[in-house]
Amino acid sequence: MNYKLYNSDAYTIIDKLLKKDLQVDHIITDPPYNISKKNNFKSMKSANRQGVDFGEWDKNFDLYSWIANYGKLIRKGGSFIIFTSYRYISYIVDELEKSGFIVKDILKWIKTNPMPRNVNRRYVQDTEFAIWAVKPGEKWIFNKKKEVSYLRAEFKTSVVAGRERTKHPTQKSLSLMENIITIHTNKVDIILDPFMGSGTTGVAAIKHSRRFIGVEIDKIYYKLAKERLNEQNNIDE
Repeated sequence: MNYKLYNSDAYTIIDKLLKKDLQVDHIITDPPYNISKKNNFKSMKSANRQGVDFGEWDKNFDLYSWIANYGKLIRKGGSFIIFTSYRYISYIVDELEKSGFIVKDILKWIKTNPMPRNVNRRYVQDTEFAIWAVKPGEKWIFNKKKEVSYLRAEFKTSVVAGRERTKHPTQKSLSLMENIITIHTNKVDIILDPFMGSGTTGVAAIKHSRRFIGVEIDKIYYKLAKERLNEQNNIDE
């Protein structure tokens, strides 16, 4: 099987992974942002929308201390890509650099159909960010097609909807993760996601002939991710 999943806490399983001398080619992950807060808009209830209260898992999360230990698992030349809120970009950059990584760029996910919220009082929040860093020592992967002059550090897709939509409130677009994976990794590379959520990174990895290791603490989301990866694996077979 080309993937391995753990229903575990990323902060505790890391000791086991380090003792196993696990080496991965890349970590691509979307940890909690710590941006959840109680909804106070009447329209949220009337429209049956969750707003910005995603759940307890997105509150009081330790945003930074996992980075150093997980960075030890990445081989030289491997990429470390972490999604985060604009509020924490500089802090995560600092942690990556303290852990010996070289930050190369800030990737932008621009949503073509963002959720409108309080539009008469603020800008529509249509962009999320991911920090791309590499471990020095070998050449990093950047798969630009020859027919393209250059690539911008931005990916424009719609938010997840229709059959792709799961019960996970912060699910990333599959096409977004496919684009990132095909640019920053090669076939048969091992991609680790310590905060797997609904498993979108794993689905994209399997779909494009990469290997995947995923960790998810929530039992419901772990089961959901496992079902999605099994389905994608059966399609590929």
